[in-house]
Amino acid sequence: MLGTKEIKRRIRSVISIQQITRAMQMIAVSRLKRAEDRLRSARPYAEKIQEFIETIAPSLTSISHPLLVKREVKNIGLVVITSDKGLCGGYNANALNHTKQFIEGHPDEAIRLILIGRKGFDAYRRKSFPIDYSLLQLSKEISIQEVKEISGVVIKGFEEGRYDEVDLIYTRYQTAMNTRPTTVKLLPIEKAEVLKTGGGIKGEPIFEPEPEEIMALLLPKYLEAQIYSGLVESVASEQGARMVSMKSATENAEEMISSLTLTYNKARQASITKELLEVTSGAEALRYAKAKKQ
Repeated sequence: MLGTKEIKRRIRSVISIQQITRAMQMIAVSRLKRAEDRLRSARPYAEKIQEFIETIAPSLTSISHPLLVKREVKNIGLVVITSDKGLCGGYNANALNHTKQFIEGHPDEAIRLILIGRKGFDAYRRKSFPIDYSLLQLSKEISIQEVKEISGVVIKGFEEGRYDEVDLIYTRYQTAMNTRPTTVKLLPIEKAEVLKTGGGIKGEPIFEPEPEEIMALLLPKYLEAQIYSGLVESVASEQGARMVSMKSATENAEEMISSLTLTYNKARQASITKELLEVTSGAEALRYAKAKKQ
């Protein structure tokens, strides 16, 4: 059995860890609330721009734009969103496993990575996949400059022919306990896929200015909205996973403290009992020695 001093040292260590995990849990709760607010604000914009795309879907077949060009897929640009910190349960592991499955499902295509988050960069920096761009740490509020920078890399790579297809892997947020790694095709913007959900109006829409001019402005905005939505969803998922993970760690620490306290009390009781036995035995020995002398 461990000594009382070592048990007390362990109890103090666990209490210190519990204080840290509880603080991280409270921070995650606060950040999750902000992330959920940002997510609720972002979804209507993404839905409206999607709705507009659907509205003009019948005319997409007659519109020429670099982001609508469909080529034989030989090179895939893969945007992967992970966190820049750990201690968030299985969030990063699930995203990276989903990425691995995607790569294994495309053995004939060359994969080029665009990595958002330090954990994804650390996982792939020593592997054979070329990394075209990496953003190791997002700002807390996800600035529009960051979104434009990422979309700029994607658009430039697609227009230059470095990517024949671009996919986005992010973690979709539903609740703090329910998140799911998801893959979305960013480019080329599929005319057929839009037409499936289009058809909100009948007949051909009238464009002012010309359709190509409208799409030149709209499609990059649509791409930015998709990327921003993925970032917001992922940040909310990360904070939800961290909150749940730190709550579990705090509760486990509480159980460990209770167990160690019980062990300490038993060890202390055993030590007291041993000391009493030693004192009693010593007194008996002295009494016996005196009686023998007499």
